[in-house]
Amino acid sequence: MSLEASSGADENGLDLLWRTLHAPDGRTALCRKCGTERLFHRVSARRAYACDRCGAHIYPASSTPFTGSPIPLATWLDALVAVCEAPQRQRPRRVAESLGVSYKKAWRMTRRIDEALRAGGGTEALLRGLAESWKSATRPRAAGPRPPEDRIRAAACRVMAENGLTSTRIAAIAHEAGVSSASIHYYFRSKDELLLEAFRWAGEQLHQTLRELRDQHVDPLDHLLRLLELSVPSDETLHREYLLWLEVWVRVRNHSGFLDECDRMSKRWSEAVLEVFGRGIEAGVFTPVAELEEICERYVAISESLAYRAALRYAQMPTEKARRILARFTAEQLGIPADLLTVTRT
Repeated sequence: MSLEASSGADENGLDLLWRTLHAPDGRTALCRKCGTERLFHRVSARRAYACDRCGAHIYPASSTPFTGSPIPLATWLDALVAVCEAPQRQRPRRVAESLGVSYKKAWRMTRRIDEALRAGGGTEALLRGLAESWKSATRPRAAGPRPPEDRIRAAACRVMAENGLTSTRIAAIAHEAGVSSASIHYYFRSKDELLLEAFRWAGEQLHQTLRELRDQHVDPLDHLLRLLELSVPSDETLHREYLLWLEVWVRVRNHSGFLDECDRMSKRWSEAVLEVFGRGIEAGVFTPVAELEEICERYVAISESLAYRAALRYAQMPTEKARRILARFTAEQLGIPADLLTVTRT
């Protein structure tokens, strides 16, 4: 994790050192001043714990290579994991990639850790044990309501949509997801791969919404109104998805995986539109001016154009205006009065 790592992750790193080196139960440790086991509490302003009886401080990082460094402990632990896992010559590069720092900074951190590992004895065993414990704390667990990779994909969707891929740092995604940078590199090999997974995650959310729309037992006009709401971004989730589409399109020409995913998601959307329109035609509510498939293609084309203008915040195309234009167009294509699509139905 980089220097901008979350304070929560740094607290987790300090807690790991505290429990590993001094207090397995997280509360009780040997107070050298009192000469006996005492309860300790966290000192918020420092990387320390204080005896509840005499106030003496214990600094968990003081017996590690991380002592005296302004770099967050979580960042050092991420680097430690990378060093322990990588071959000797690849260590600085692996640390630089994992933390999102310069090669020079990564080289300095790697050298400091390597020197401690070469010391052997208890220090080497301690560091390798810390690396394993940190991996266990930040990498996948056997059970849980939401796997870490899902949190990372959702976080990447939010961060990349807001900042764009080029300006997005792995540390920022780690902060948003509440994991370490090492966890992200464990699941995803590159930012491009993470962008693709974020794109898929956003598509899954929309597809789930479309399934729920399909399963609702409401009249065709209500279905159509809901489809119109989904077609032009209004809430943040939909807005992020359209911004991700723009990031993905930039990479389509050079990455077949992006093209395949775009094609798959576009097909899902077209099928949803086809189903909504088809139900209205079967019920006798819609009287399209052309073949159903042609109407669907027209709708997808114009809705996407309006949606992207609204998503990019064109001054002349606010969301409500884009919706009005799309509603009037849809009413014309389906042969229904336009005013039926301009008010919220109950």
